[in-house]
Amino acid sequence: MTVTADYRTSANSTTEGIQARDVSDIIFHTGEPTEAPLVTLTGGKLYKSGGQEPEEVKGAISREACDNIKYEVVEKDPLARTVTTNGAVADTTTTTVTLDSSSNLRTGDMLFNKTSEEMCFVTAIDAGGADITVRRNLGGTTHTIADDSVWTIMGNAFKQGGSKATLKSQLAAARERYVQITKRSFGVTDTAMNLMLETKQVDLWDEEATQALVEHKKDIEYMFWMNPQADSTTDSGSNTVYLTRGIIGELIAQDQYDDIGGGLTEDQFFGPVCEKIFEFGPARKSLFVDARFKSIINGWERAKVMSKNRETKAGLNIQELETGHGILEIVLCGVFNKFYGDTKKGFGVALDLERLAYKYVKNRDTKISENIHTPGDDVKESQYITEAGPSLRSLQHHRVVYNAA
Repeated sequence: MTVTADYRTSANSTTEGIQARDVSDIIFHTGEPTEAPLVTLTGGKLYKSGGQEPEEVKGAISREACDNIKYEVVEKDPLARTVTTNGAVADTTTTTVTLDSSSNLRTGDMLFNKTSEEMCFVTAIDAGGADITVRRNLGGTTHTIADDSVWTIMGNAFKQGGSKATLKSQLAAARERYVQITKRSFGVTDTAMNLMLETKQVDLWDEEATQALVEHKKDIEYMFWMNPQADSTTDSGSNTVYLTRGIIGELIAQDQYDDIGGGLTEDQFFGPVCEKIFEFGPARKSLFVDARFKSIINGWERAKVMSKNRETKAGLNIQELETGHGILEIVLCGVFNKFYGDTKKGFGVALDLERLAYKYVKNRDTKISENIHTPGDDVKESQYITEAGPSLRSLQHHRVVYNAA
């Protein structure tokens, strides 16, 4: 049943909880909402058939407690294996080449031009700029060099008895992120509570609590995906309100995305799209998609042959799609349908779930604060409260794909 407005309160009390108890060590789940698949995949208590006793479901995303509102993702990526020419070299003999940057190069490195297939040997590097001196056209074939040519660092070569190689090491870098406090209140008037006790036909309080928990779960899901790339804002009293950063914005800010431009084909998807999704491994990832993207996939004859439905994960029905690069677990995500219009229809995010964690402040995972109503008010109010954020590691292992149709 639906609780009428006469019996339900707005439940926007700002009073902190008089009593606070854990809902669970991890969040309850109340079914299979496609609007919150990411949070569902963290695992928890699942009511599979509307029963009173939930079952514990193991999640695919790890849950990690932190001791501060700020947490760090510390990563050490290898040095880039490519350099780019800044300016053309119109002949086959000039030995000075200008690059966009030579910070990852060493004297003795071997370079391979991905366009012309010319091979060069680096004999000197300008310490104050981006010029390098090279031995041109190793192997006998002669080539010119175009502007913006991309060169792959093949390896290196040294003379006998020579000195050690120049030290080039990528220092570890830390990305600082914050957890965010999210609340969802609910309440019932004392009149309704007494009517409930008299009739004993329906528990209005449990119904309100259950619905509020579903909405609280959506709140967390939405902020994990969609939050801005900002660490804080201020409220009306100029108090700091900390924000966690959304997954989509973080990936797009790091150029981990593909704008298909409409009309995604099988060849595009199974070719260049999946190449980029699986470029850095591993061989299994989860692709969260809107309804349009899922319809496109299901419409391909190749997908019908190479996909299958398998056992649900944390209560979600997941379609498994085998590609030539790896296996994609297709998860319908209603968030994208709600937030994006036609310019991004066919929206998907490929995630390596082993490189994603649900971070929460110690003892501040989802709790229920009871009896938060103002003393003297003729209502009973409580609220759910969570202080958490997503921790995305190794950004090159994740990718956004949109405007597939």
